[in-house]
Amino acid sequence: MVDMTHRDREKKIREFLASPPFGRWNVTDREIELFDTALTHDSYANEETSRGGSSGSYERLEFLGDAVMELIVCEHIFSDTDLSEGAMTDMKKNIVCNDNIAARVRDAMRMDDVILVGEGHKDKRTGRNMIEDCMRADAFEAVLGAVYILYGMDEAKRIVYEIFID
Repeated sequence: MVDMTHRDREKKIREFLASPPFGRWNVTDREIELFDTALTHDSYANEETSRGGSSGSYERLEFLGDAVMELIVCEHIFSDTDLSEGAMTDMKKNIVCNDNIAARVRDAMRMDDVILVGEGHKDKRTGRNMIEDCMRADAFEAVLGAVYILYGMDEAKRIVYEIFID
């Protein structure tokens, strides 16, 4: 299978960011670099490193994006409901669980084809990505972390509301 060129990868990321819920057309090289990291699974990064290359994975951005998403969801539940603490916790868990994130992201955006994965996560016959729900959820959280870093909390909140709350 032929590896994707840097230019092809950049084009895929630009197309991904131009589509809903992002709608970003004029993306800088710095933004592309951060979103490239946010969309790189550790299996790909590890294979790149073993081949002498250098590639980061989405794990650090996922950590940040997870916290950003939880804050946005908790703020929404606190402000827009009159639920008790236990009920608020249950509602938050339902919204931020990997199964819900993966299902919503699968319906809201075409992320699977833009996530870089190692050979163990590719269909041997077609070469297409085989993205598990936990990978999809983690990549979304990493993308949300990148959105927060680059565009701030208001933009992260807009995206979370569009996909999960509205």
